[in-house]
Amino acid sequence: MLKPSRSALAVVALLSSALAPQIARAQALPPASEIIAKYVAAIGGKDAIMKVTSIKQVATMDVPAVGMSATMEMFAAAPNKLASKTSIPGLGEMQNGFDGTVGWDMNPMQGPRVLTDKELTTMADNADFYASMLYTADRFSTMETVGDTTVAGEKAYKVKLVKKNSKTESTSFFSATSGLLLGSTSTQETQMGTMTMTQIVSDYKAFDGLKFPTKLEQTMGPQSIKITIKELVVNGAPASAFAVPEQIKPLIKK
Repeated sequence: MLKPSRSALAVVALLSSALAPQIARAQALPPASEIIAKYVAAIGGKDAIMKVTSIKQVATMDVPAVGMSATMEMFAAAPNKLASKTSIPGLGEMQNGFDGTVGWDMNPMQGPRVLTDKELTTMADNADFYASMLYTADRFSTMETVGDTTVAGEKAYKVKLVKKNSKTESTSFFSATSGLLLGSTSTQETQMGTMTMTQIVSDYKAFDGLKFPTKLEQTMGPQSIKITIKELVVNGAPASAFAVPEQIKPLIKK
């Protein structure tokens, strides 16, 4: 039987000593399932979440770099509907949405269009109502803790998520103390191609027994956008909010 040489044993000992802190640190990280469970409990629990069938939010949006402010209305409903309207002074109204089948986008510069391919798949994933609050494991091909970091002065665990349908990859940051979501980085399919967006969320407040962040700061490329939620109504989104706009209907392929 071959025996390891003295020099080989020395190399193994040296590597073991050097890697020990990293191995211990990796072992100390909780599994993603545990982090997600703590988050769900922190915002109110699964039972409370499942009583929610829709959400309406009214917000202000500020783009400091260009001195622009706008008002927003955002709607979401189970199982998979999403819509938003943004009114920008001097420019007009921007709309996008998904009614469970059709995805659309309208803005004064590019006009109305129907979403297709990756944009549509990504929109459908974003519209998955309960998955966005419960992080249900069956919606992801990857869900793993990949490290820790500091977000807004808080220690946070980094959880890598890859959605099954759209293959969208993101990393979410969950507070090691409270369990609340502190932010995320993700790839987004847009008309200009794939872009990376960073989002920091804060100032959680309770609405009908559930906690939601009321301040969001999004960075995509050189632009930073600050969103402040002024009103949030649980089970307050009307069905009409998800109706396909008249300008979009002629563009839908039969």
